[in-house]
Amino acid sequence: MKLKNMTLEELKKESEVIRSELIDAVSSCGGHLGSNLGIVELTMALHYVLESPKDVILFDVGHQSYVHKILTGRRHKMNTLRTFGGLSPFLDTSESEHDLYTTGHAGNIISAASGIAIANPERKVVAIIGDASLSNGEALEAINSLNGKVPNLFIIINDNEMSIGENVGGLFKYLNGILHNKSYNSLKRNTKKILEHGAIGSKLSSLAGRFENSVKYFLSPGNLFVELGYEYIGPVEGHDLETLLKLFKELFSNIQPQTTMIHIKTTKGKGYAPAELEKEKYHGVSPFDVENGQPLASKTMSFSEVFGETMFNIGVKNDKVVAISAAMVKGVGLSKFFEKFPTRSFDVGIAEMHAVTFAGGLAVGGKKPVVSIYSTFMQRAYDQLIHDISIQKLPVTIVMDRAGIVGEDGKTHQGLFDISFFRTVPNFKIFAPTCANEIPLIMNYALNIANEPIAIRISKSNAYTIEEITDFFPGKWNVLNHGDKVLILATGVSVKEVLDVKEQLSSRDINPTIVAVSSIKPLDEAFILSELSKYERVITIEENIKTGGFGSSILEFLNEQKISKHIEMIAVNDCFIPHGSRSRLLKEYGFSGSRLIESICKE
Repeated sequence: MKLKNMTLEELKKESEVIRSELIDAVSSCGGHLGSNLGIVELTMALHYVLESPKDVILFDVGHQSYVHKILTGRRHKMNTLRTFGGLSPFLDTSESEHDLYTTGHAGNIISAASGIAIANPERKVVAIIGDASLSNGEALEAINSLNGKVPNLFIIINDNEMSIGENVGGLFKYLNGILHNKSYNSLKRNTKKILEHGAIGSKLSSLAGRFENSVKYFLSPGNLFVELGYEYIGPVEGHDLETLLKLFKELFSNIQPQTTMIHIKTTKGKGYAPAELEKEKYHGVSPFDVENGQPLASKTMSFSEVFGETMFNIGVKNDKVVAISAAMVKGVGLSKFFEKFPTRSFDVGIAEMHAVTFAGGLAVGGKKPVVSIYSTFMQRAYDQLIHDISIQKLPVTIVMDRAGIVGEDGKTHQGLFDISFFRTVPNFKIFAPTCANEIPLIMNYALNIANEPIAIRISKSNAYTIEEITDFFPGKWNVLNHGDKVLILATGVSVKEVLDVKEQLSSRDINPTIVAVSSIKPLDEAFILSELSKYERVITIEENIKTGGFGSSILEFLNEQKISKHIEMIAVNDCFIPHGSRSRLLKEYGFSGSRLIESICKE
C-alpha cells in the first residue's frame, strides 16, 4: 500500500516496520543508526503531504536520509547500504531523482535549499538540518543572509540534542531553552482557555494575536528567528504523527510569503533501547548483533586510539598541551585526554574554522594546541591554516584523522586531498606515521621539540608495529628492505601494504628497496640525491590525490636540481572514490593485493 493511502493507524504501524528495517540494515552493513531512528515520523509525514521529487526534500549532511531512501523506491536495496556498488550513505544525485543535492558535510543545506527555492518559486523546498549542524558557520551565514525572505522555503530544525557527541555551545543552550520555557507554554495554554469561553472572549479575539506575539517576544527564545525575519513554529513533538501531519498539511497547502523555521524535537535512537541509551556510540556504527547491540567484529586497537593514548601520555608530562576537537572527541581518540584534563580540552562543535583560529590564539598565549579533526572536514579550514597559523608560524599541530581512503562513508568523506592542500601552505611540515610505534615519536617531536606548524595524517587503520622504526627525524626516511632495480617510496600506512606483498614480488624475481616515508614535507633530499639514480624504476605510493601530492613533490625537487628521472606514482587519479569497505577500495584502486603487485611488476 502506498504511503498516501494509509490511515493514521496504518502509518503508525508502518513507522515501526521502518524502524525494524533500519535496525536490520544497519546491523548488517553498519552506518548511521541513531539519527535515522529519530527521524522516522518526520520523514513519513513530509512524504505523505508533499509530492517528491516535484517538491524538494533535502537533508543536511544526509546521514539521516535512510528513511527518505526507503520511501523513494530504494527499500529493497537497504541491505547494500555503504557497500561497494550499493546505496550511498548520504544523498546522491546519481542515485535517485529524489536526491536533488549531493550532501555529506554539515552546514550547507540551508544555502543550497535557498538557491533552489529562488530558482524554482513554484516548488516547495524543505531543508532538514540537525541542531548541531545549525551551529556551523555556513548555516549561520545563510540564516543571517536570507532574513526569512525566501517564499516557500521551510527549514526544519531536527533537535535531538546530539551531534556525533553531545552538543556544545550557546546555540544548543538557546534551543534547549525553548523546550523548557514553562512560563510561556503555560501562559499560552491558560490564555487560550480564557479566550475560548464567555461573552468577553469574542471581544478579546482581536487582541489575541497581538497578545500572543507580545508573550512570545518576552518569554520565548524562538524570538531570535522571528527577529531575523523568519516565521517560527515550535517546538513540535517529532514522534507525534497526527500532529506532524496536521501541521504540514496546513503549512504546505498555501503559499508561504516568508521562510518558515520549524523546530521539531526528536529522540536520537528512538525505538532501539541500546541506541537511546548510548547515543554517541550509535551515531555511526559498524555491523552489530541486534539482540545485544555489540559489534560483530572483534575490536582491535586503531591508529586513532594510539594517537589518543599518546596525547594522554604527553599531556601528563606537559601541561601546555591543549586538545581541540570539532564534535568528534571519541572518533579521534581523545576521550581519555578530555576526561583527565577538562580545563585543557575543548570541543568546539561543528566549527572547524573556529577550531583552527582558536588554536592559533592559544599558541600565541604560550600553549601547545593540538587540533584533531577528520581530514575531510579539515578542508573547510583551509583559509585559517594559511591566514591564522602559517603566516605567523604558530606552533599548532593539526592531526588529520581518517586521512587517505576511509571506506563506507564514500566520496564526501575520503581524506584524499590533505597532502596536496597542506603542501601549498608555507611553513607547515607534513608527517604520516608509517606504523603505530612511530606516532609517539612524531607527536613528541611536534609537542616537545618543534616550535612550528605541523600537520600529521592518521589513517583509518588497525594498529601495527614495524620493529625497525625506532627514531623519527623530519626530512629523514627509513629503509626497511635493501633491494635492487626497483625503489619504492611508500608514505604512511602504504608501507604495510608493500611489505604484505613482498614475498609475492620476490616470487616474480622482484626485490625492491622499500622505504618508509613518514616525512612528506620536508623530503629526505639527501636520500633522493644519493640513491634515486641507482634504480631503474622509482615508484611512489600515497593515499592522496595524485595532483600536487607526494610524488609530485619528488618530481618538483628533481626538476629544481636539473635531474631527469621518471617517477611512477601510485595515487588517486583525478576522480572521487565511492563508498565501500576500506579493504575493498584499497584493492580496487591499486593500493593493495594483486592490483598493487601488478603496478609494481609492470615494466
